[in-house]
Amino acid sequence: MGATISQVDKTTRQDLILRLISERDLGTQQDVVGALADEGVEVAQATVSRDLAELGVLKVGSRYLALPHDPGSAGIEVLPSFVLRIVPAQNQVVIHTRDGTAGAVSSVLDRVKGLKLLGTIAGQDTVLAIAPDADAAGEVAGLIADVCRAKTRPAGSVE
Repeated sequence: MGATISQVDKTTRQDLILRLISERDLGTQQDVVGALADEGVEVAQATVSRDLAELGVLKVGSRYLALPHDPGSAGIEVLPSFVLRIVPAQNQVVIHTRDGTAGAVSSVLDRVKGLKLLGTIAGQDTVLAIAPDADAAGEVAGLIADVCRAKTRPAGSVE
């Protein structure tokens, strides 16, 4: 545990939250408060709640995922409309989509913080997502399926 940083500006704190979500399996606001404390940043749970809501962090299953806000880009909310079938295969996930939507799905997956993917390749109606190993591919497939079944909720809500 590092030394406590007395004042951290909002942008720095939110950037740190996104980094921590991408590096650790965090599933509660208290987990985020604890992870920030490990980095030397002391913050109230209410502040974390506001930060998570402002960052657009979603709780998917038992963990947080974040999609940085890029104006004009598709968000994670398009997955239920575009994804038809998800098939994990070794360290890969084959994602069948509606015709012409694979590029948007691939773009969304590439930008999600906390998703254990090395990268994606999109065709017309299929995305190949490559994970570091079979366990990560299974987790990615499960998280995408949870999003598609609407087992998501904004992370800034009361837990």
